[in-house]
Amino acid sequence: MSPYETLKLPHQNGTAIELRPMLPEDARTLRMLLSHPQVKAHIVMRPGGSQPAFMDRLINRMLYAIDHSALHAGIYRRGQQELVGTVSLQNWNRQECRAILGYMVDPKWWGHGYATEAVGLLLNYAFQELGLKVIEGRCRGDNTGSERVMLKNGLQLERTVPIVASGGDVMKVFRLCYTNEIMPL
Repeated sequence: MSPYETLKLPHQNGTAIELRPMLPEDARTLRMLLSHPQVKAHIVMRPGGSQPAFMDRLINRMLYAIDHSALHAGIYRRGQQELVGTVSLQNWNRQECRAILGYMVDPKWWGHGYATEAVGLLLNYAFQELGLKVIEGRCRGDNTGSERVMLKNGLQLERTVPIVASGGDVMKVFRLCYTNEIMPL
């Protein structure tokens, strides 16, 4: 695999969900998900530029796999066509075999275990098929649901860092290494 090759996650079947590439017709649902106040509060979007333009670029990257340093998949309930969330590897460094985990689920589906199962499927694929050695996950200090998802999938809290200009909020950083060797940041 070339370090510049874009990649789509092959279809992954779980117990309650499926991971598969998102389709152009998922753009509207994806936009609503990214704009949902309960989801948006936990997403760190890069500053600068207009938010609509940034969101358009982000949606295109997620739908069309045009970013070689990311791998995005849609989360769908088994046998259904409705997109209920996404899971991804971001900032994927192929030389160092590491990436950052990202996921979001529509709040109407929170508490069903979909994020936990989706993260488990993606981690298995990342370690077994892509050869990743380290995956890091992050969440805001008050996002206990996301913290539980990562802990259930074997990630361990590594550090807590203050979020600049946030009024005291922190970012929790979790890590999972495929080998017993802890790799330096």
